[in-house]
Amino acid sequence: MKKVFTIGLVLLTAALIASAAQAEKVKHPSELKYPPLELKTPDYEEVEFDNGMTGFIIEDHEVPIVYISMLFSVGRPDPSKMGIGSLAPWAIRNGGSEEWPADRINDELEFVDAYIEFSGGGGGRRGGGDLRASYATVNCLKKDLPMCLEILGELLVRPSFPEEKIELRRETMLENIRRENDEPRRIASREMNRLLYGDHPKGWTQTEETVSSITRDDVVDYHETFYRPNNCIVGISGDVTKDEIMGLLDDALADWEPAEVEITPEPELELTYTPSVSYVHKDIDQGVIMIGHLGLNSRDEHRPAVQIMNFVLGGGSFTSRITQKVRTDEGLAYAAYSRYSSDPWTYGTFVASSQTRSDATARAASLIVDIIKEMWEEGPTAEEFENARDSYLNNHVFDYDSKMGVVNGLVRLKWQGMPLDTRERDIEAIENLTLDDVKAAAAEYLHPEGLTMLFVGDQEKFEQPLSNFGEVNVIELP
Repeated sequence: MKKVFTIGLVLLTAALIASAAQAEKVKHPSELKYPPLELKTPDYEEVEFDNGMTGFIIEDHEVPIVYISMLFSVGRPDPSKMGIGSLAPWAIRNGGSEEWPADRINDELEFVDAYIEFSGGGGGRRGGGDLRASYATVNCLKKDLPMCLEILGELLVRPSFPEEKIELRRETMLENIRRENDEPRRIASREMNRLLYGDHPKGWTQTEETVSSITRDDVVDYHETFYRPNNCIVGISGDVTKDEIMGLLDDALADWEPAEVEITPEPELELTYTPSVSYVHKDIDQGVIMIGHLGLNSRDEHRPAVQIMNFVLGGGSFTSRITQKVRTDEGLAYAAYSRYSSDPWTYGTFVASSQTRSDATARAASLIVDIIKEMWEEGPTAEEFENARDSYLNNHVFDYDSKMGVVNGLVRLKWQGMPLDTRERDIEAIENLTLDDVKAAAAEYLHPEGLTMLFVGDQEKFEQPLSNFGEVNVIELP
């Protein structure tokens, strides 16, 4: 027994010595060196059809699946018909056609595990959150592609729009509007958008009145106006060749005719920074805070620097200043962050947000304002800058993890009128940024003197009056 114990002790000692020797050879992660990150958009081909439809294809023959996404530019809707951008695509898909009623479509697609969807108005899986676009999407096994394209052609050319389906969708939308005020964050997002954009179309929202005013004739006219091949950008990826898919689409969409499509141009938006404090009463034990101002145009050459600045400020998850201070150090909120968005036609928004207990609402808001001011005055540190740039570049790897995602990106860039290599340009720009570039962006694109502040909650439970931040505008819920 003693001999066995001795042998075991020797073996254990040898293992520990070997482990220690190995540990000396292992470098700390901070000492590791990696080759430069090189990302390139997969090879794609542009396609152009006789009916005016244009787009892109990326072949991917690893699995027998085909993905097709169509984007239609619909412009801004009539303000009295807000909601039609969501109702009309749903009615196209769920109303079916005379040859392909909705129940038959659903049964056939379920049997072969495929999907065909129409969406828009900022909703649905492919809605993209933009009222200015509508989508049609197909995803199926290659063997089922002819049937799926037949259905797609029927829905694009001969939708039936049953009145009962339109009414069903309308009732769902109305109920969602009625319930919107039950959720404080939805209230805050809606009202903050209105405060920042004012009367501009980007500030419009659907209401019970606008949805109720939409008729079947409106839906039919919406379809006939915008769902035209010459108003369509298509993205294709999967197990097909260019010639093969173009032939199949030509056959399936033979009756789909082009027509003149007039898109209402985006009105100009004055870029101003006027401080304000607004309040929405909601009988809850928490306070929702949104603080910000108008953001960037997508074509602004300083957009990459602003992205890195915001990563440090509040967009870099647990490493960002707002999250670290409000959530981790002070323990005031589970979520605290900022977003700085851009828009290709007008301006995006900068919004810092948090949700905390009522008696800490003013404290959290003051912290966020102070952090914004500090970033504006001093910018990030050298360490923050390096970490943000590295993290941002590494995250871009996932922009190329699927051919479907890449082709969708190309479609949206073409629709927005942006260069097709925008992502590569962004990566190159971020690689070449300096700390001074980001400090300059913070000084130019943050406006702590012109912040719009919005609070949702019960101010009687707040630890200090909102008037400490300025004159308070009370917003009454509809």
